[in-house]
Amino acid sequence: MTLAGSTTDRQGNAIRVPGQIRLELAGGEDQEQKCTQMNETRHANEALFENGPPVSLQRRLGLVRGSQFNVGRRALIVAVVGWIPLLVLAGFHSNGIASILWEVDVHARYLIAAPLLVLAEAQCAPRLNAIVRHFADAGLVTDKDRGAYDAAVASTRALLNSNRAEIVVIALAYLVVAAVAFSLSFDQFPVWHKTGNSAPAFSPAGWWHVLVSLPLLLILLFGWAWRFTLWARFLWRVARMDLRLLASHPDGAAGLAVLGYSLRAFSPIAMALAMIVAGRSAQIVLVDGVMPKETMIFSASLLLAVGALLAAPLFSFTPILIRALQRGSFEYGALANRVGAAFEEKWIGRDRLVDNSALERPDFSATTDLYAIVANVYSLRLVPIDMKSVAALGVALLLPFVPVVFLALPAEQILAELKGLLF
Repeated sequence: MTLAGSTTDRQGNAIRVPGQIRLELAGGEDQEQKCTQMNETRHANEALFENGPPVSLQRRLGLVRGSQFNVGRRALIVAVVGWIPLLVLAGFHSNGIASILWEVDVHARYLIAAPLLVLAEAQCAPRLNAIVRHFADAGLVTDKDRGAYDAAVASTRALLNSNRAEIVVIALAYLVVAAVAFSLSFDQFPVWHKTGNSAPAFSPAGWWHVLVSLPLLLILLFGWAWRFTLWARFLWRVARMDLRLLASHPDGAAGLAVLGYSLRAFSPIAMALAMIVAGRSAQIVLVDGVMPKETMIFSASLLLAVGALLAAPLFSFTPILIRALQRGSFEYGALANRVGAAFEEKWIGRDRLVDNSALERPDFSATTDLYAIVANVYSLRLVPIDMKSVAALGVALLLPFVPVVFLALPAEQILAELKGLLF
C-alpha cells in the first residue's frame, strides 16, 4: 500500500492524484495476509475453551490453523493413529489379530472414546464460551465488578494457552502409562500385547499401545480435566462477585439458569468416559459370561461420581442464590401483602356490589400477574440446574451400557421377554 501523490495510466504517464490511497497488485497478497492475521487475532480474543492441552501442540503440527479447529479431521486422525496400527501390528503376531478383535475394551477406548473427546470440542467449547459471555451480555456483572470479571476471563485464557500446562499433561500421561505397565505382572497383559517368546517382551502392537495409543487417550482426557478445572475456577471467581440477580426471573434461578446448560455441554465427555467403562464391562461379560457384582457397583459408582463432579461447580452459586431468595421473599412478600390487602379492601365484603363490569376491571389481572411473579420468587432454585440438563447428562452416561445389558442377558431370556410383550 502506497500513499497517493501520483500514479500512472496504461501508457506509463504519471497522473497526479492528491490525497488518494491506492493498493498495488504487488502488495495485494501482503494486504490479504495482514487481514487474515487480524481475523485470526480477533478470533483468538473470542475463543476460550476451544484452547487447552493439547491444542497448542496440534497448532505446531498444523492440525489447527487460526480459527479452523478441524474437529472432524482431528478426530479421524486420532482413530487412525490410536486404533488402526494396533490391528495392523497385531496381525504380525500369531493369534494376535484374533485376540485383539475380541478385545471390546480396546475398540471402545481408541475407536470411539478417543475420537469422541476431540469431537466434543465442537459442542462443549462454544456452549461454555456462551455462558461466560452471558454474565456480561445479560448485565449480571455490575460495573464495579467488570474489571474482576475481565481479569477472570483473561486468566482463564492464559492458563488454557499455557505451554507449561501442556507439557505437564503430556508428561503426566506417560507417567501414568509407565506406572500402570510396571505395576502389572506380565501374565496380565493380553495375548496381542506380548511376543509369545519365552522371554517376556512386548510385541510391536504392545509397544505401540504403551507409547502411542494409551498416552494419546490419556492426553485427551487430562486436557479435558484441565479445561474443567479452569471452568470450575472461573465460576468460583464469578460467584464471589456482587452479581445483579433478579429473584423473580422466570428461569427460576434468578437469571442463572443458563449455567445448567454446562451439563449438556459436558455430555460428550461424560459419554466418552462411560464408553471406556462400558467397554471394560462388556469385555468381562464376553470372557466370564456374567458381570460380577463388584464390577456393577464400581461402574455405577464411577458414573455417579462423574455426574456429581460435573455438577459440583454450579454449587458455587448456592450462597448468592440463598441471599437472593431471602431478599426476594421479604421484598416481594411485603409487596404481595400490600396489594392483596388493597384488593380485598376494594372487592371483598358483603356490602360490595359486583356486577358484570367487574370482569373488565384491571385489578384482577394485575393482582394475578403480581402473584405469578411472587410465585417465581418462592420457587427459586438454590442450584442453577434444570432437569432437562440432568436428563441429557444421564442419557450420555447410560447409553454406552445398553449393549452391555444385552450381552449380560441370555439370548433365550431376551426372546422370552419379547414374546411376552406379544402374547
